[in-house]
Amino acid sequence: MPRTVRVAGSPAGAEYWCDALGNDLEKRARARCGADIAIGGQIRTAPWADEKRIGASIGRAFAADPYVRWLLPDPCNYLKANEKYVRLSSGPSFDNGSAFVIGDISGAGLCLSPGTKVDSGPLAEEAEKYFGPAVHADFAGLMEAADGHRPSRLHWYLTLIAVDPAKSGRGLGAALMAHGLRMCDRDDLPAYPESKNAANLSLFKRFRFELLAEVGAGKSVDPASAIRCFATPCNNG
Repeated sequence: MPRTVRVAGSPAGAEYWCDALGNDLEKRARARCGADIAIGGQIRTAPWADEKRIGASIGRAFAADPYVRWLLPDPCNYLKANEKYVRLSSGPSFDNGSAFVIGDISGAGLCLSPGTKVDSGPLAEEAEKYFGPAVHADFAGLMEAADGHRPSRLHWYLTLIAVDPAKSGRGLGAALMAHGLRMCDRDDLPAYPESKNAANLSLFKRFRFELLAEVGAGKSVDPASAIRCFATPCNNG
């Protein structure tokens, strides 16, 4: 049965759920980030029925993200493009049980299991339709350069972790990250995420991710919008 736990250093009044593996997960999470973090956090697997609400949550989370708004500076295009993003970029995560949410979808994580392929055609069509005209060539260059740093061995691809700005500062992002890494540890495989926002680098440092590369391409790419490629080794803690 699930149980609530309090982890030292977590926000006052916050309770976090963990399952029967909670003790091991807590030990592993502590070893990864070198600090007390909130683990669990009322996290559940998300079915396809949650897709639209997850999309709305992601839309709120990335509304001020410098990379996303470099691609989608027009607010109307941003909202329209976001409607299909979850399905097109991470649809298999719902089929594989690797889409998850925290609380009343206050945050979400989408992960693609090892070997999962996503059809890039529909995403390219959306990019052609909505992206700012000045960024198309640079965006293609960024994607190509970032792909060159993905691990050659099997790995989990952490597509994104997003938290509603109204719920930020409560340890939800760390809880979602810990949950995603638990799947990687279960399979004893590395995780590969990409971060486009320098403000998020502290989270990756806490979990001891290795920075593989910082990718930028073209004159239109602001340094704050560069893609930072990370990897975490198989569990060694």
